[in-house]
Amino acid sequence: MLSNRKTTFILAIVALLALACGIGAPVVTTTVPSDPHSVETLVAGTMQALTAAAPPATGTPAPQNIPVSFQNVSFVIPEGLASGASGELVPAVTEETGAPWDVGPEHIRFSFSGYDDSLGKFSGLEIRVYPVLDETSTSWMGNSLTKLRAVLASPSAPVAPKDMPSVPYFNAAQMIAAQTKVLTFQSGTGVRAITQYGQAVGPISNNGTFYLFVGLTSDGQHYVVAVLPIGADFLPNSYDPAQPAPPNAIPFPDYTSADPAEFEAYFQAVTDQFNAADPTAFTPSLPALDALVQSITVNP
Repeated sequence: MLSNRKTTFILAIVALLALACGIGAPVVTTTVPSDPHSVETLVAGTMQALTAAAPPATGTPAPQNIPVSFQNVSFVIPEGLASGASGELVPAVTEETGAPWDVGPEHIRFSFSGYDDSLGKFSGLEIRVYPVLDETSTSWMGNSLTKLRAVLASPSAPVAPKDMPSVPYFNAAQMIAAQTKVLTFQSGTGVRAITQYGQAVGPISNNGTFYLFVGLTSDGQHYVVAVLPIGADFLPNSYDPAQPAPPNAIPFPDYTSADPAEFEAYFQAVTDQFNAADPTAFTPSLPALDALVQSITVNP
């Protein structure tokens, strides 16, 4: 039999150990040692059991990607790119009900919330999925599909602005096409580029540049367009060439004295600067935007 003094000592130690593990600590069952008169053995056994019952330390949380789904289209937003997205059905627009650049079939449009626009400030921000109705027409869809198929047929060839499939609802033309790359998404293939549109020549700036992806599902039934703002620290933040620009920005020619060749040289120099930049140097990064696009699934 243990003496009252030893029993009191053991109970005190066990109580203190339980308090050290916190309120609500798991109940610990210990095996009585072969020498019941050894206080040290009892304490050591209790410590060992409490240590084994302690919850494991938590590591770094897994990235919180955000799945998005609407009707037959789904994708995943990489962590940090945006806080969410919502889908809607956009009614068809005909030549009688809208402007030529708005004409198109009923389609799905996704808008984003909490998007990382800390550099790229372009106003467009969306993914659209159109049904392919008539590839032979002279509409924007027919022209864009022709260009897209040509790009996909020669994926390693350079893509000039005139060869890049277009955003259907922009009443403007592409001025540059940089960082072009053929990408495969879950339901098909397409091409991405960093671009800027304009109705006249002007500086390439963080207010106007965006990531453009144009793709076609493998069954040829859906046309996918993604317009996502993107920026770079070597670009000015304004369309106004008189505003301050980063020291490594390509100077924009003087509107009043430059001939067309100077503007073409400017656009080529900016394109070269984009192409020489690391894909992670943009905001958001190209890998994050590519991951978003590559996750797109369009079910029949």
